[in-house]
Amino acid sequence: KIYIVGEGTNLVLPNYYDGIIIRANFDKLIEDKVNNILRVGAAYNWNDLVNFCISKNINGFENLIDIPGSVGASPIQNIGAYGAEVSSLIDSIDCYCLTEFKKINLTNSECDFVYRNSSLKNSKRLIYNINFVTNKEINLSINYQTIRDFIKENNINANTTRDVANIISKIRSKALPNPNNINNVGSFFKNPILGIDSINFTSHSKEELIIWNYDQDHVKVGAARLIELIKNKISIHKNVSLFENHSLVLITNGQATQEDVLNYASEIQDLVYKTFNIKLEIEPNIIF
Repeated sequence: KIYIVGEGTNLVLPNYYDGIIIRANFDKLIEDKVNNILRVGAAYNWNDLVNFCISKNINGFENLIDIPGSVGASPIQNIGAYGAEVSSLIDSIDCYCLTEFKKINLTNSECDFVYRNSSLKNSKRLIYNINFVTNKEINLSINYQTIRDFIKENNINANTTRDVANIISKIRSKALPNPNNINNVGSFFKNPILGIDSINFTSHSKEELIIWNYDQDHVKVGAARLIELIKNKISIHKNVSLFENHSLVLITNGQATQEDVLNYASEIQDLVYKTFNIKLEIEPNIIF
């Protein structure tokens, strides 16, 4: 049994894993200005890459600042935040196939990127380099409602990548606890994507939910708001609770087992389903 990890910031682990853990140790960053490619080793820290790109005026990375973890882990769940996703920045990925014992290069389209997922998830492919495109004309993305509200409330401008990054850093610091200080894996549930007609509005009105248009047939629903509306029904658990500033974040006191965390998450899922007919999907990787 083999499992590939990055920095382990998005894992819910058992007390013991009966298998082999592999971690790539490639941490070089090479800027290929001829081909407009940034070749980055899988072990390179994600936030260091974001800050490098900001310093070089490479647009597109700034909304993804302060996401913990490594570069190699970023495409697996297609990390995203505040209206941006890493898939829009990737040209190709260099991997080593652990079943066929050979190097392969996957184009962006071959990764089958969708919201918080890709074909790389649960595959036996060891990512060692990611090739990012640097010549894209990407406009600053500040239309996300949380960003717009922050700009308006603080009467500030967002004219550069650094401006946007600073705004998002401040927003994140309030909403998401630092995992080095408070045990957490970030957002624990994905925002569900579904048909609007499948939602049960018996207990709560449509206006009480946060709903974004996703495509012609689907909407994306804010999972945090769903949890906020049912959190008074959640049992008090000894070792696990919701972070007070963000209902999508589960925190522990350092004594919780994997079973504690999953039982707490399961209760939330059950309450949301019974109330709204919506199934919440867990975002971090659960390792058994």
